[in-house]
Amino acid sequence: MIEVKDLRKEYADDGVKTIALDGVSFNIREGEFVAIMGPSGSGKSTLMHIMGFLDRPSSGIYTFKGQGIEELNDDQLAYIRNEKIGFIFQFFNLLPRTTVFSNVKLPLVYTKISEEEKRARVIKAIESVGLSHRINHYSNQLSGGEQQRVAIARAIVNDPAVIFADEPTGNLDSKSGQQIMEILQTLNDAGHTIILVTHELYTSEMAKRLIRIKDGQIISDELIKDRKIAKNGLIK
Repeated sequence: MIEVKDLRKEYADDGVKTIALDGVSFNIREGEFVAIMGPSGSGKSTLMHIMGFLDRPSSGIYTFKGQGIEELNDDQLAYIRNEKIGFIFQFFNLLPRTTVFSNVKLPLVYTKISEEEKRARVIKAIESVGLSHRINHYSNQLSGGEQQRVAIARAIVNDPAVIFADEPTGNLDSKSGQQIMEILQTLNDAGHTIILVTHELYTSEMAKRLIRIKDGQIISDELIKDRKIAKNGLIK
């Protein structure tokens, strides 16, 4: 599904060049659950932004489902971001005085499906994260864990090819974090490709594969033999 080859990303600020990614290469197959782990400033978020079509590399090759990023214009990138990719962020990025239903519906606003189909998809996504009883609540009336579950529902409402989760438990208590990780594991078991960016070892060990990154370079890439399974989540 994803091919990354000799990827580099450089930033220039007042003539000072900073190398965020320095020759990164790996492949991700459909259906994998991959954690990309590294300390702050390691380049992991930069890498996710490029893979999620939020940024472009300075050089190297990034191919998504057989299509190179350099072949795509801004409109095509926007289409892929909305239709093929789901995003989950540390700070949720929800509209605060808007209902759960409306937040989850956002990715469907510009799709051509009927309103009836949109409603059915939204309800299904909300049900899948155990929030049917909160469907008409405003997002700022929810706990942090509930807000992140809304963000997951929004990420999956378009049935994306891949879900990017950037520090999804970083702003949550341990119980809520366990619930979020179980939902991600359940989505992966159902066939979704998950790419998790984290600096937390206990979170990364709930994936099936761990890529470690430091100073813009991959220092290890291995399967997790003793994968931890979240036990306190909602979906059984």
